[in-house]
Amino acid sequence: MASEESRHQIIELVHRMNDAWVTGNPEALASFFREDIVMVNPDFSQRTQGRDACVASYADFCTQAVIQGFKIGELTVDAFDNTAVAVYSYEIAYEMGGETFNDHGRDIFVFERSSGEWQAAWRTMIVSQDASVN
Repeated sequence: MASEESRHQIIELVHRMNDAWVTGNPEALASFFREDIVMVNPDFSQRTQGRDACVASYADFCTQAVIQGFKIGELTVDAFDNTAVAVYSYEIAYEMGGETFNDHGRDIFVFERSSGEWQAAWRTMIVSQDASVN
């Protein structure tokens, strides 16, 4: 499969993943994540390992926050055989605990293709210095 085709598949996948949790259906992320996915905090101080724990982290955020707006910026995908890296900027506005947050930064996902299907294997975020992460 050509890397250009893979690139388009990853772009579509990233949009579907974000649509799932932003619209209040974080449980749908399970089908996009490898069973052994790892998510690393922006400062690399903590790791969340496994599909269930990673989906739960999105679900926890969605139950605590009211998302007022979310958009992604330029999405870059580098695809190599059965591995792909997606990097994109994001902006999110949400209310949590009576406070309003306007955060922005970059998401970095590593995807692996197995049996013809792409799934997220690893993720971290780069949060802008003036943004907060809850």
